[in-house]
Amino acid sequence: MLACFRSVQLAIVLLSLLALATMAGVLIPQEGIVELQQIKRDFGPNYRMFKAMGLFNVYSSYWFVALEVLFFFNLLFGSFQWLKPAYLAATRNTFFSASYIKNSPQRLILDSPESLEATLGRVSGWLRKQRYAVHAAPAQQEGADAKLIYATKGNFFRFGAVVVHSGILLMLLASVYGVFFGFKAQKLAVPGETFALSDSQMFRTNIDPSIWLGSVPAWKIRVNDFRIEYYPEGQSPGNNAVVKQYYADLSVLNAQGKETKRETISVNHPLAVDDTVLYQASFNPTGKLFVEVDGKPMTLETNTEFMNRPVSLTELPNGRALLVFPFFVQQDPDVTRNNVVIFLRDAKGFVGAQPGKMPPNLRLREGESGELSGMRFTYVKPEIQTGLQIKKGPEVPWMYLSYIIIIVGTIMCIFTQRQVWVAVTSTGDGQGAQLALTFKTKKAKLSFMKELQRLQMALRQAGYTDALRVASIPTTSEPSAEKVPVLT
Repeated sequence: MLACFRSVQLAIVLLSLLALATMAGVLIPQEGIVELQQIKRDFGPNYRMFKAMGLFNVYSSYWFVALEVLFFFNLLFGSFQWLKPAYLAATRNTFFSASYIKNSPQRLILDSPESLEATLGRVSGWLRKQRYAVHAAPAQQEGADAKLIYATKGNFFRFGAVVVHSGILLMLLASVYGVFFGFKAQKLAVPGETFALSDSQMFRTNIDPSIWLGSVPAWKIRVNDFRIEYYPEGQSPGNNAVVKQYYADLSVLNAQGKETKRETISVNHPLAVDDTVLYQASFNPTGKLFVEVDGKPMTLETNTEFMNRPVSLTELPNGRALLVFPFFVQQDPDVTRNNVVIFLRDAKGFVGAQPGKMPPNLRLREGESGELSGMRFTYVKPEIQTGLQIKKGPEVPWMYLSYIIIIVGTIMCIFTQRQVWVAVTSTGDGQGAQLALTFKTKKAKLSFMKELQRLQMALRQAGYTDALRVASIPTTSEPSAEKVPVLT
């Protein structure tokens, strides 16, 4: 049962299901990112069914967390299975017998004019210069006329797959941690408003509140100001896309109401407070208009409708009525700046109206002034509320750490361990020696062969002669240290 649970086939199935679920979370609107009312409008009668399936909250649904937990243990048990062989291959010094090395399918054999010890020292020195760790066999493992060495480098790379798996395991743990300790919220706030995170219009925990383990920060947010930056006239990338950026000046207040942090946020430049992040997401007119009438400030509100659009109708002290049509960027077609159109009415109708003609009116942008029927008007600005998205993600730093670990492990997997076994035997006359060498690597075999050829050239320059050249890489698998007779 354990072997079945840690199988690669099960890992592929679980990973495929997680990939499909992730795709669903990307394609289907998620609560906390898209407004709930909009989701209900878009899905209509199917909303309840999709809601029951957890498709509007995929990454925090019970079935997605269950898939993550299953994949975690599948990978954990599989990693334990590979850890011991990788550790032994990286740390164990294995010495082949001289006869095996000389008869290996891949070997290099040269006759040395030097003594046994000098030959052994020359080869060991060259390998050390190439950053090999050289190990000599204990005397009791060598023959009377043979010296054995084992050289290796890149042992650490044997742990590449284990490091990758460790990063994935950390990522899965962090994801589940975020489900049980994180939350999302949305808030529409006007300048001057102070609010607690739990008082947001849409506040929801990442999982059912009855099993949620997190907490809501005690600090509050004050919106000091909100402003919109527009493209210059004629430089807008589209007819209505004239807003270049919008900014909210926010202050973080502690439980005593003292400001502890202040920052101006914009799209893609959020405010981070510990593990909670506030994003500038949207803006929306509240319906209030700040104007001046004959130098006196007034606050108007859209309180009626005309031709199915909200307008403001306000009685003035002089017996006239002020009718204001507001127009907003990105809400009304072809509007490049927020503006209002002002009409005046009295008991007879529109002031100054003539039959068959548009009544006298005044169009003003923000900050502009003008006169209409003997009265002076200034359009100061509309009241705009900033739309903030708030997310507590305690898992985020652990996620980034897991990505780094996975990248490091992947890079380690590119490289490989290189192993060289050498046997030096003395000749019968005692005036020279014979050097035999075999090798093993799983990747980058061409560069490894070139490295050995450099060793061969260095030995030839020292007077060594080839008894057998470096063998080409055979098509069959290389000998494994675990499958051949060894001296232990």
